[in-house]
Parts: sequence; structure tokens; C-alpha cells
Amino acid sequence: MRPASFEYHRATSLDHALELLHQFGDEGRPIAGGQSLVPMMNFRLARPGHLVDINRLPLNVIEIDGPVLRIGALTRHIAYFDNPLIAKYFPAFLDAVHYIGHPTIRRNGSIGGSISHADPTAELPAVAVLYDADIVVRSLETTRKINAAEFFLSAYVTALEPGEMVVAIEFPLPPEAYTGSFVELSERSGDFGMASIGITLEFADGAITKAAMVCSGADLFPIRAPEIEEYLVGKPLASPGSAEAGAIFAASIDPADDHIASAEYRRGLIAELTRRAIDIACTRALERS
Repeated sequence: MRPASFEYHRATSLDHALELLHQFGDEGRPIAGGQSLVPMMNFRLARPGHLVDINRLPLNVIEIDGPVLRIGALTRHIAYFDNPLIAKYFPAFLDAVHYIGHPTIRRNGSIGGSISHADPTAELPAVAVLYDADIVVRSLETTRKINAAEFFLSAYVTALEPGEMVVAIEFPLPPEAYTGSFVELSERSGDFGMASIGITLEFADGAITKAAMVCSGADLFPIRAPEIEEYLVGKPLASPGSAEAGAIFAASIDPADDHIASAEYRRGLIAELTRRAIDIACTRALERS
């Protein structure tokens, strides 16, 4: 299929892009790599009347800004693989990037596009929730920060208002004794994930002192697992009870049946991915101890 008719506009500055998006309201959408939006348009699941090309805007940065790592909305997925800041501070983030699509998608897709699209199976929305990131949003008149846990409302639905655009994502810098992991399973490499689990850990004296966990595949948006986060605190890194944690979490969720997997299969898969993610994160913590 072909998309419905639309008008194309090339923004020459951020202010210009925001002026256009303000003018077009619900009919306007920013576009950069188009790896998510264009397929939706081709199937006529999205029908914007105006596309605002933002590729020329200076939003391609990965930099420390005070207490946060700030990633500009136009940063392409491929940029994370060799970035020392991602490798040093956010190992679960780096794990997740390896599951994103195929080389073409990683070269062209942007973090702002992935976050704004809010695909419930996408890796970067889950990473944003895991790391308690803030989504920096601009409109013609305002700038606001929306915590990732409040940004994703449902499948493909976010807290963005008409005329707003994601300009950056801010990840709080972690403490020194900190690590994590991210695991996912799909039918084939590069396909949409059936489920994924991300874990971060703080640790001291061979035990977990704080944990965070995110899951995709159990609901229409990435969800945290506070019961598992609490369960892990105090557990020794050498034997964190990861299988028990997986069973506890699986019993607490209610995934849906779909054309890819049954609810029963997905529940069992999430239990196993939880075990794997915890074990990998604990192994990394022991290596750093």
C-alpha cells in the first residue's frame, strides 16, 4: 500500500520545526529516520497531513550534562555501540541496542522516533523506563520534562500534546557500584520481541542494595516490577534467587494472547528472561567487586 497524501516540509531550525508543528496541530508529525512512522503510513495506520523533516536540527548528541547523560532526539541507534559513556554507565542500554532491528534500522532510526512511536515491543522505551529517564519535550511556547514511567500511556500512545516534539532524553548518572543487563527473545533476530526484561543493580559487600526491573511483553507499554525490585534487595550476588524471582513475577502478570504467542507461553518466557537478566547482572557485579 501507499500512504495517504501529505505535505512535506523541511525544518531549518528547531524554532522553525516547532512553528510548523504548532501550525499543523494534530495533522503534523516530525520525521527523521522514518523507520517506525513510514511503515505505519504505508499501511494507513497513521495519516498525518504534514511531515516536518527535522534531520538538519542539531539534536545528535550524547553528552554528560550535570547529573544526567543527555541524548539528543536525532541520535541514531548505531551511535551507542562505540560510545564510551553508554558502555561505562549504562550496560543494560548497550545490551538492548543489540536487539534493535537490522543494520539499516540501526543506521537510520533515532531515539526520539522510537520514544515517540511507543511501540510496546521496542527496546528504547523499555530502557527509558528502566533507567527512570526524563523525556524532554518542546513546543513553540513551552519546555517540559516527562518521566518515562508517565510518558508511555498505551500501545503507540504517549503524553505528547499536539505541537510538541521530543528533543532529548535525560538518563540520571548511576553510582559507581552499579551494573545491569537486558535480554529479549524474538522469533528471528531483528524481529519484534515477544518479551524483554531489563535489570539494574546497585551492590555492596557482595549483596544487592537496590534494584530496578522493566518488562516489555506483559502489557501495552513497558512496566516496572516493584515486587521483584524489593525481593532482590539484600540477596547475595552469588545466589540472588533469580528463578524464584522469575516465578514470582510471572504469577503477577496477565499478558494477552496474540498471533505471536499465547499468554501461557509469554508468561513462561518472561519468567525465564527474568532469571537470565538477573543472573547476567549479578555476574557482572561480581566481576566488578
